[in-house]
Amino acid sequence: MSSAQISIPAVIDVDAEVSHWRQRHADGNLGTGSFGHYVPWIKFACDSLITQPRASDEQRDEMFQTHYALQIMPRLSEEQARQFVDECWEHVYHAGRQDQASRPRLHARA
Repeated sequence: MSSAQISIPAVIDVDAEVSHWRQRHADGNLGTGSFGHYVPWIKFACDSLITQPRASDEQRDEMFQTHYALQIMPRLSEEQARQFVDECWEHVYHAGRQDQASRPRLHARA
């Protein structure tokens, strides 16, 4: 478990997150694939904070693994999805003016 105290932003605006990432994609900052490839991961990142606010990094990693396994023909590799979820959490915490040290992190898989 992360040594930092878990602290979830008081408000997580999922629509604002989707809009933010849609603009980043339009600006060419998410690669050449369809924006639709990223939407399930934006929603996962937000939903996991909203529904499991006290989950440890290890628990979030297990949730990620389960979510990834349930994807039918995933368009992002596991590593790409993992990195993107971390970026989403970073943005949620930045937008919510939360301490970045307290945000969750997925562990890199070997």
